[in-house]
Amino acid sequence: MGSYDELDTGQLEWVVLDRLVPPDDESAARKALIARNPELRSLVLRGMLSEEEAVELLRTRQSRYASGAGAWQWVRWAITVAGGAAAATLVFHLAR
Repeated sequence: MGSYDELDTGQLEWVVLDRLVPPDDESAARKALIARNPELRSLVLRGMLSEEEAVELLRTRQSRYASGAGAWQWVRWAITVAGGAAAATLVFHLAR
């Protein structure tokens, strides 16, 4: 994969959280990502979290990875679309 220092934080986060890192590079990629987050770096250095737990914590903070969090986003979107369609239908029928 190369040097993880060359990736910006967003790219590195994407690569690590989406598990796109080769198995032999996993540890280096996790360490690089944790080093960029002061809170996680501190927790790992103090032994309060393992590297794996720190990465899982990052994963749960993002709705894309958090179980159930993304579902509400889709529900809100569906309600908005249904409401918009109902309003458009009502306006159309009233205008006739």
